[in-house]
Amino acid sequence: MLNTFSTFVAIVTDGNATIALTPEHHMPVGIACCTFLKQGKHIEVGETVWAVEAGAVLIARKVVSKGLVKDRGLHSPVLTKGGFPIISGHVTSFDTIEKVTLAKYGLAPLLAACKATGTCESARNLFLGDDRKYIA
Repeated sequence: MLNTFSTFVAIVTDGNATIALTPEHHMPVGIACCTFLKQGKHIEVGETVWAVEAGAVLIARKVVSKGLVKDRGLHSPVLTKGGFPIISGHVTSFDTIEKVTLAKYGLAPLLAACKATGTCESARNLFLGDDRKYIA
């Protein structure tokens, strides 16, 4: 996927940091992290997103500008133990809060089972549907 060119949403925060994410990629927004998620294409200037500084400190950041950029890649990281990937110093999410919660409790056992039974391709087809385009 590194040779694939994609259109990304570029979000710049008041911390003078930029994150580029696919339009469908999610980020926590709002006065508290991480219960309300929005797709990148729906995040607006003035909304609060969440950054990570000093390795683990969550910092609320205001979105000061938003645009589109073309770049190489196509990614939507899913953590095998669930949770929120940190990309370019910002808290992100591969999908809705319900799917993040499902991954937290079910992805590791599912991966272990499909590897043991040789059924991972079937599991990908069953669970990912159109999201398969994000698999490297």
